[in-house]
Amino acid sequence: EVRGAVVVILDDAERVLLLARTPGNYWAAGKWAYPGGKLESGETPKQAAIRETKEETNLTVTDLADLKLKVDIPLAMYYTRSYSGSVQLDFEHTDWAWVSRHNIEDYDLAPQTLDMYDWVLKNG
Repeated sequence: EVRGAVVVILDDAERVLLLARTPGNYWAAGKWAYPGGKLESGETPKQAAIRETKEETNLTVTDLADLKLKVDIPLAMYYTRSYSGSVQLDFEHTDWAWVSRHNIEDYDLAPQTLDMYDWVLKNG
């Protein structure tokens, strides 16, 4: 049963949006990850992905496509190149960056962040 959702957002240069999680965060504290979070009661995974992205980044994402990667937690994964707005972080994050494949490994990434990006570059 899916309990959370995440969105890999790519810009026109195929860079991906990463958020730095606060040091005290319950999951992947201090690491860089994608926007996302837990489903609320009555939400579909896609609705949760859209809501969490808006809450965490102030971006409105549309045209979410399924990211089909085997991961070890019950997570719905999506990717998109369609978004509007400008990034404004919430309290759960300390920094953000648009990151290319060339330099993503310079970041301290949350588990499977790189795998998701590579999947989208290959399949999306």
